[in-house]
Amino acid sequence: MQLVKSQRKKSALLLTAIMCLSMFFSGCMLPFNKRHDYVRVYNEQALFDLMYTALYNFEENVYIETSSYDEFMNMWNKLNDQFALHSAFREKDVTLARRDLDGKCQIEMHMELNACGKAMQYLYAKNVKKYPTEDAERVGEELLRIKSEIINDSQTEEEKVKAIHDYLVTHCEYAVDGDVDTYASADTLLIQGKAQCQGYSEAFAALCLLSGIECKVISGTSTFGFGEGAHAWCQVRVGYIWYHVDVTWDDPIPDVENLVRYDFYLKGDTMMKMTHDWCPYFEECFTDYAA
Repeated sequence: MQLVKSQRKKSALLLTAIMCLSMFFSGCMLPFNKRHDYVRVYNEQALFDLMYTALYNFEENVYIETSSYDEFMNMWNKLNDQFALHSAFREKDVTLARRDLDGKCQIEMHMELNACGKAMQYLYAKNVKKYPTEDAERVGEELLRIKSEIINDSQTEEEKVKAIHDYLVTHCEYAVDGDVDTYASADTLLIQGKAQCQGYSEAFAALCLLSGIECKVISGTSTFGFGEGAHAWCQVRVGYIWYHVDVTWDDPIPDVENLVRYDFYLKGDTMMKMTHDWCPYFEECFTDYAA
């Protein structure tokens, strides 16, 4: 058991490094090709909301206006320091183009979507006419297969969430070793049956969205002994109320066939704060779910 704890803690620390790398801007002075409507942001919450709106519409470009590039970087660094920025549904690097004008700075941010994100462009956002890549098609078809197997119109919202939670726990196992980049997306979880926290969370969120359930990946840190470090889990809305779901921590290590735990299923902020920590930019979850 001590070995498992050490491996999981190592994975959490590696995820911390990945999340830091995901804040790296490549190509910071790319040329502007077109004019767009830029949204003026004045604080970290506004920048966070703008980025997450784009991410969950599965759009790859965000158009931001601030008074200066320094103001933008100050807001970005504050979000980064609070683990508010994660790379669910997208690749690690963010590319940035900027144009400095009198009294303002216009910034075009490009978030390249990963295979699951590109699949969701076609399946969920419907802003492309076909799967953008073969990898996206492979992931998308697996998402549809799972959805057709476990979700039906007669289920309540909670029953759909539970079906997705239980399927991932019983059909996947936590990757205690191996390349962290590989296991940080839904791709390997859906195709290979192995992932780490971001992979679990990305797959859970994708299946919820495709089932008509609003869901987002939340990033923060875990404060439990064997999982200290950067961590990702989900917030899901059931009956107009938001709840936390940590599928990763409900999956036993080592893997136990058909064993599903509900220790971190549809929980409120009070319970989750015992073992998880996150910034105030995400949704408030006022209470545990009561059936």
